[in-house]
Amino acid sequence: MRRSLLRLSIPLRQPFVTSGGVVSARELVVLRLRDDDGAEGYGEAAPLEPYDGMTTQRVLAALRNGHGENGPPQARAAEEMARLDLEGRRSGRALGEPGADAIAVNRTLPAGPPAEVAAAAKEGVRQGYSCFKVKVGLPDDVERVAAVREAIGPWPALRLDANGAWSTPQAVERIATLEPFDVQLVEQPCRTLDELAEVRPLVGVPIAADESVTTPDDVRAAAEARACDVVNVKLAGSGGYGAARQAVREAESQGLRAYLSSTLDGPWGIAAALQLAASEGLSLACGLATLELFDARIAQALPQPRDGLLAVPQGPGLGVTVDDEALAEVVVEELE
Repeated sequence: MRRSLLRLSIPLRQPFVTSGGVVSARELVVLRLRDDDGAEGYGEAAPLEPYDGMTTQRVLAALRNGHGENGPPQARAAEEMARLDLEGRRSGRALGEPGADAIAVNRTLPAGPPAEVAAAAKEGVRQGYSCFKVKVGLPDDVERVAAVREAIGPWPALRLDANGAWSTPQAVERIATLEPFDVQLVEQPCRTLDELAEVRPLVGVPIAADESVTTPDDVRAAAEARACDVVNVKLAGSGGYGAARQAVREAESQGLRAYLSSTLDGPWGIAAALQLAASEGLSLACGLATLELFDARIAQALPQPRDGLLAVPQGPGLGVTVDDEALAEVVVEELE
């Protein structure tokens, strides 16, 4: 079995602004496995330091030393994904069990100037999205959220994501101020589960846990603390397809709803998440329509959303093939 690593840098159409910082290009690490018969499997590691504190170099080192399966969760995710993709391509099967043909997705709106964010939201309505997620945790939150609600009208669902920016008192105050805009949920208003548990009974909007839940144990702790109503699970942070599936199932067993999102993942991670969402029958809109934020041909590896739905790749394996030229366009380093 031959292993090779690709370090990618994918430019974004616009800087992606959150309460945690600004991302102008997405760095990913891709593990490629090739067997003696020429069959290939691809796995994606998607660390995002402003979000999860994990550096690309640490993940790359774990994968390069052959310790990915015992390394950070993003490295474990790449190892498992590449193996499952290769096995699926050999057997002609997809990663997940058969499920829905398409998954409802939200449009993610970075925390830019209110007028610009509202224009992007209005374009999303034209494209058929029925759920929008707005990044908050900045001084102009009210103006931005008000502009988006005006742009999309009264019907589409509106989610807010603070990425843990607020203290408990701030969260209670800010959510009360934003609640009149008919908010479906607020994602990760504070950093810890203990803080979420303090906030939840004091606000009238459902709370979703994101950064503070990555494992089934985290989900169980969130349920026991009554910290949230919903959990947002991400393959990269969970450690892969199997671990994310366990987290989703733990949420359901604890009476919590779940959805999947990306951390600006590449097409391999999005394909895996779509298959998982379909096989688990998730009904809440998932945050997986993020390839459209890339300014590179690799974004075309999967079909664009239509009417707020993303088609589920049917395999074999991940069911996604990236054109060689599109891949070469964003590769900055190849390591054997």
